[in-house]
Amino acid sequence: MTYTLLFGNNFISDSPKSVECDHTTLFSLGEDHNGPYLTTKFSDLSGKHTILSIDKNSCTYCAHDLVLKKNERSHVLIDNMERENIIQSRILDKATILVSGMFSIKESLLVVTQNYVTSLSGKRIMHSRIIAKNGSVTVTDDEIVPGG
Repeated sequence: MTYTLLFGNNFISDSPKSVECDHTTLFSLGEDHNGPYLTTKFSDLSGKHTILSIDKNSCTYCAHDLVLKKNERSHVLIDNMERENIIQSRILDKATILVSGMFSIKESLLVVTQNYVTSLSGKRIMHSRIIAKNGSVTVTDDEIVPGG
């Protein structure tokens, strides 16, 4: 079965395996009998300390200054102390996973809301339809493109 990633109101179909930006993998995706899932590790802005770890849509580590609001296979939600979403991974159905959050990349921040992606240059990327062909997709300064 193939799944679709809903990423900042961009539809990435045909089972994407990872999302990358600026030569950094933000997260990996896969699927099993329960549907699609996300796996990732987040570091602080310095890139030196892990602040959270998610394996197959299950939070396995969450730093003390983050708030683990949901930790279910169908919905992982982690906020910072200011109540901003650090990451959300939600299984909408067996064929769709929604991912949003704040991704630290080389002392920069890629912000992904449920409505748009703010690229590292500040441009809003939304309403794209990308075919991943079971591969990775890359967030550039202007768009999301298949391949790495």
